Amino acid sequence: MALVLAIPRPAKAIPAFARRYETSCQTCHVAYPKLTPFGEAFRWNGYRFPGGGDAASEKRAPVELGNDAQKERWPKVVFPGAIAWDVPLSGAISGSLGYGSEFETHAHGSMVGMEAEAMEAEDAGHGDAMLNASTLVDPFGLRAAGTLGDHVSFLLATNLGAGGVEVERANVIFSPLRHPTDLRIKVGAFEPELHGVSVHRGLLGHMLRLTTRTYEDSPFSPEMTQVGVELSGIAAHRFGWAVAGVENATSGVYLAKDVYARAFVKLGGMPADGTGGTSATAAWRDRSVTLGASAYNGRAQISTETSLQDDPFTRVGLDGHAIYDDLSLDLVVMREWHDSPIAGDSTEGSVDRVYAELTWVALPVVFPTVRFEGSTATQGDEASSDLDWVSVLCITGVVRPNVVLRAKVGVGAEAEEEPGFHFASLDYSAAF
Repeated sequence: MALVLAIPRPAKAIPAFARRYETSCQTCHVAYPKLTPFGEAFRWNGYRFPGGGDAASEKRAPVELGNDAQKERWPKVVFPGAIAWDVPLSGAISGSLGYGSEFETHAHGSMVGMEAEAMEAEDAGHGDAMLNASTLVDPFGLRAAGTLGDHVSFLLATNLGAGGVEVERANVIFSPLRHPTDLRIKVGAFEPELHGVSVHRGLLGHMLRLTTRTYEDSPFSPEMTQVGVELSGIAAHRFGWAVAGVENATSGVYLAKDVYARAFVKLGGMPADGTGGTSATAAWRDRSVTLGASAYNGRAQISTETSLQDDPFTRVGLDGHAIYDDLSLDLVVMREWHDSPIAGDSTEGSVDRVYAELTWVALPVVFPTVRFEGSTATQGDEASSDLDWVSVLCITGVVRPNVVLRAKVGVGAEAEEEPGFHFASLDYSAAF
C-alpha cells in the first residue's frame, strides 16, 4: 500500500515494442530504462531491428498505406507509408519512498533550485525536510513510439496528472537513405546526443547532475529536453556523429540557435549499428569500448534587478563507455565556460564536472550500481578548491521484465560543506 501511494515518477520503457515483436523487455533493456548493446542499436535504427530485421522479426505486421508500385511512381503519386496494426501506446507508473534533506530529482528545472527549496523548509523548522517530488511531477507516463514505414519513426512521451498534460518529448525521425543509421534527421523535442549518457536511459536516471544541473544563475542545462533539429548517423558500422541546432535556454529571446556536435567510435563487440555482430551469451554482455567527444555553444539570458543580462557559454566534453561481460562503466568529463553567469556581475566563470557509473550484473535479476558525480567552479581568476559531489549506491531488482525495484542511498557534500548523508529511497517502476 505504501508503494502504491508513493511519489510518482515517469518510467522510460516502451512495452509497445514487446507487443510488436512478442519478445521480452530484456531484449533491449538490462533493466529499463538502461539499454543493452542491441537496445542501443535498435534506438539508432529508428526503433527497428538492425540490418533490416523487422521483416522477419515483427509478429504484428503494420498496416500498409499504399503498395510498393507507388514507390516507383513517386513523386507523381504519394509515397506509401505504414502505421502499426495496434495502437503503439504504453503506460508507466513509478514511485519513490524517500528520506533526505536534499532529495534530488530531475523533474521540472534544475536540482539547484530544488535543493534550495528543501533547505528553506529545513530552515523554517521542519528538521530534515524531504522535498516532496509529488508536487513536481505528474503521476502517469504515457509513451508512444514506432515506425511509419521504412524511412520515418516517431516518439511521444507525455506525463498526465492533476495539472494537465505535459509533453516531455515529441519528435519525428526521418531516415532518407537506404539504411536508417546512414542519416537520421530528428525534428521536435528530444534528448541531445551529447555525452553518450542520458537521464532517459540511465539506471538511476533521475539523478544525473551532468546534464540537468545548471551553473550559477544561468538557466542552461542540456536535458531534460531540447527543441530543434538534429542530424546524426553511423558510418562504417562503428563511427557515430551528431550535429544539431536547438532553441536556447531562453527560447524566444534570441533568433540565433544553440549548436552542438558529437563524434564517437565503438571498438570491439557489437557494431554501433547492430549489423554484423556476433550474438552474446546474454543480451547485456559485450566486450567493447566506446570513445566520444562533444562540444556545445549557446547563450542564455539572466534577469537582474534592473535589466536582462546576456550569458554566452561553451561546453566541451570527453566520454568513454566500456562493457566487459557483466560489468559496464561510463565516464564523462566536461568543462563549461560562461561570460557572465552571475546576475548583476560581469565576471567570467567556468565549471568542471566529472561523472562515473559502474554497474555489475551480479544475477540477471540483481544489479548493483555505484555512481559518482563531482564539480568544481572558477570565478574570474579565483579557482575553488572545494569539490561539490554526490555518490549513489543502488541495488536494482527485476521483479518481472516490466516491474523493477530499486533501493538507493546517497552521500556527498556541497562546496565548503562537510561530507554527509543526502538521501535514501526505495523506488519502483511498472510499465504496461
